[in-house]
Amino acid sequence: MYGRRKAKPIGFSNRKSFVGLHYIVDIDDVRNELITNNDKLIELCDASLEIGEVTILNKMIHHFEPHGLTLLYLLSESHFSMHTWPEHNKIRIDFFSCDNNEHRCNRVISHLKNEFIGADFRSKMLKR
Repeated sequence: MYGRRKAKPIGFSNRKSFVGLHYIVDIDDVRNELITNNDKLIELCDASLEIGEVTILNKMIHHFEPHGLTLLYLLSESHFSMHTWPEHNKIRIDFFSCDNNEHRCNRVISHLKNEFIGADFRSKMLKR
C-alpha cells in the first residue's frame, strides 16, 4: 500500500546505552501456605529490597477478598511490584531500576528465588 512503512521491531538488548535494568519474574506452583499469606509475602519483598539496598519512597498494598495481593513500591531507583493469583498458585513481579547496578538488582532477585523453593521461578532481565 502507498504511504505505509513497515514497523521496526523494538530492540531492547542491542542498545549500547540504556537507562535502566528491567526484571520480569514469573513464579508458578507457589506453595499454598505461602501464596495465601499476604503478610509473609510483604515481609519477603521488604527483605529482598533491603538486601538490594534500594530506597523505598512509598509502598501501596491492596488485599483482595477472599485472597490475593497487589503490592507496589515506589523506589528512588524506580519501582517494584508484585501481583498474586492464589487460585492459580502464580505470582508476577516487575522490578525496574535506573540505578544500573546489576549486582544490587541481582541480590534482590536471588533472595526472592531462595524464598520460593519448590516453585517454578523464571526471571528475565532487559537493559532498556
